[in-house]
Amino acid sequence: MKFLSVLALALCGATALHAQTMVPPRGEIITDTGCLVRGLDPNGDGFLALRAGPGSGYAEIGRLHNGDAAYLRACEGKWCFVQNGALNGREAQFKGWIHTAWCEFYP
Repeated sequence: MKFLSVLALALCGATALHAQTMVPPRGEIITDTGCLVRGLDPNGDGFLALRAGPGSGYAEIGRLHNGDAAYLRACEGKWCFVQNGALNGREAQFKGWIHTAWCEFYP
């Protein structure tokens, strides 16, 4: 019985760890395009989720708000892998996936 309890705990821990593993981008790396976050409803959620993979089923690992910026590195459909940018007007280091519906693209 004790063995089954330990096994169940180990499996739960492995699942939680796997759910937070970052999915690396595939394909060509983008180096000169950014996303300025715009159009989020301040009366709604008011944030753009930074996720561990390209889809809403992946773990939320951070949040971006209107006016924040992120450098695009690769895209899969409407999801882009971003790395570093500016949060609250300050340079910041982060990485993850965002949905591009709220991006104003720039170089």
